Amino acid sequence: MDGGNNQSYCKDCRLAVTVAVDHATGDTICIDCGLVLEERYVDETSEWRTFSDSTGGEDRDPNRVGGRSDPFLTHAQLGTIVAYTANKRQSNATSLPRVHLDIGRESSSQENSLVVAFRAISDMAEQLNLVATIRDHAKEIFKKLEEAKLCPRGRNRDATYAACLHTACRKEGKPRTYAELATVVRHARADATKKKKEIGRVANIISEQLEEKAGHTMGIGVVRAADYMGRFGSLLGMGKAEVRTAQRAAQRLDEQLDVRRNPESIAAAIIYMMAQRSSAKTSARDVSAVTNVAEVTIREACKELTKHTELLFSQELAV
Repeated sequence: MDGGNNQSYCKDCRLAVTVAVDHATGDTICIDCGLVLEERYVDETSEWRTFSDSTGGEDRDPNRVGGRSDPFLTHAQLGTIVAYTANKRQSNATSLPRVHLDIGRESSSQENSLVVAFRAISDMAEQLNLVATIRDHAKEIFKKLEEAKLCPRGRNRDATYAACLHTACRKEGKPRTYAELATVVRHARADATKKKKEIGRVANIISEQLEEKAGHTMGIGVVRAADYMGRFGSLLGMGKAEVRTAQRAAQRLDEQLDVRRNPESIAAAIIYMMAQRSSAKTSARDVSAVTNVAEVTIREACKELTKHTELLFSQELAV
């Protein structure tokens, strides 16, 4: 599917929007809401390539090329009908006046919505450096949302795509915070806090309503502070031994105390406490930049945890 600076009026968005042309279905699609603005648009020039002698001649061999099909798109079927010229002697590949694309009738607006969504999810996953398994799992979750008619409607659907990635990350045991996912949500009128709330709202729909409709749990585990330590520690340049110490501290805290704070805040606080106890010159600002937890929140969490220092680091102190 080709995007670009092409614009057209979208009746759902009620303004001029950037559109994408899906060569698999022949549709022109609004990239903001997924509405099909024009059906069966045929681009007769972009899909044929000649790999043989570019100077021409009888041995020219035009070949059809394209990207790998998406395994989650099941309805968009594409066939080719060749229309020959009236002169049979010239009815070869070099003289074909046009190529007609026969689009499968089962292609629907839902399929077009999936095309736009999958492209956006892939772009977000790339920006966040997420592995392919998480990206594909997020696509699967979004498709289930669409099929269950639980996908929130609205002009900007990036929060929904981000929520699918959030859920996929959790299921794969590599959680990302709402703050991290908010960085890839495009919404000019929403600040980071609003973006996080919207992602969280859709994530709750996925974990509650989608599971209820599916009739089984999605196997999304509880995110704990220890789950963030490996990635946060790596980004801050911590050694493996330091990361293990931070993970054990978070696990002991989780097992023996009830701290009413987000796991990412607890992780950030423990890392900062370790930095203060060592010769590392890691500031609260450094930790905040990596964890997306505000400096003031990190300091407040540290104050709460200071009285539990012996519990957190007793085994390390004894060594």
